[in-house]
Amino acid sequence: MSKRITSLLLIAVMLLCLAACGNEAEEPSAPADDIGDIASTVAPTSTPTPEPEETVEPSPSATPEASPTPAITPMPSPTPAPTPEATPTPLPPSEAPAETEQPAESAPPAESSEPAPDESAEPSVEPEVGGDGINLQNFYDSISSTYEFSSMMDMDTEIMDAYYPGLSAVSTAQFVGKIAMITASANELVLIECASSDDVAAVQAILETRKQTQVDGGAWYPESISMWESAQICVNGNYLMLVSHANAADIAAEFNALFSE
Repeated sequence: MSKRITSLLLIAVMLLCLAACGNEAEEPSAPADDIGDIASTVAPTSTPTPEPEETVEPSPSATPEASPTPAITPMPSPTPAPTPEATPTPLPPSEAPAETEQPAESAPPAESSEPAPDESAEPSVEPEVGGDGINLQNFYDSISSTYEFSSMMDMDTEIMDAYYPGLSAVSTAQFVGKIAMITASANELVLIECASSDDVAAVQAILETRKQTQVDGGAWYPESISMWESAQICVNGNYLMLVSHANAADIAAEFNALFSE
């Protein structure tokens, strides 16, 4: 920077000298003072030139180029050599495996000559038989296979008390009571053996009351009432029967025949 200033000053001085020389050649008679004034007037004022700031350019940093990473070539895995199968060594004849003894078969159990009891078979219940050897249930089974007694059910105590009041209080040896399940049917049957002959008259009165009640309108329908009018009441010793059926007369004859034999 100082060199530039020095050079500028030298140039200015040379310009001043040249200007001074030129003036002296043209006006030799001019006084020295005038030349000096002109020189002072013509000479340019040296203006200090501002020094330019030095710009420090950053030196490019040397960026090392990344060297390419060499690709890793996978090494082939060694192929395992096949393992030779072990050849079984034959045993010498003396070392042959002994045969496994089979368990002796047990003899089957001897079959019993007696037949096994049938557990599903229910014990048969012998029907009650009266003192005269008359079975009332067998008699009903016989007439029901001959005459039509459809839609019949057994009389329980509740039905007996409703239709035959007082009958459940009588001690009986046998009793078979059947009544129609529908009111449109007039079929009805009562077979009874009194345990005591003292109750026969009372039972007969109960049967008569039942018949009369149905005839008086208890049967509802005219056909049913007509059938009840022909209902039969039979008494043989301690045995009594009431039957309301279209074949009531025939059934009564069969019942009475049981006691004529």
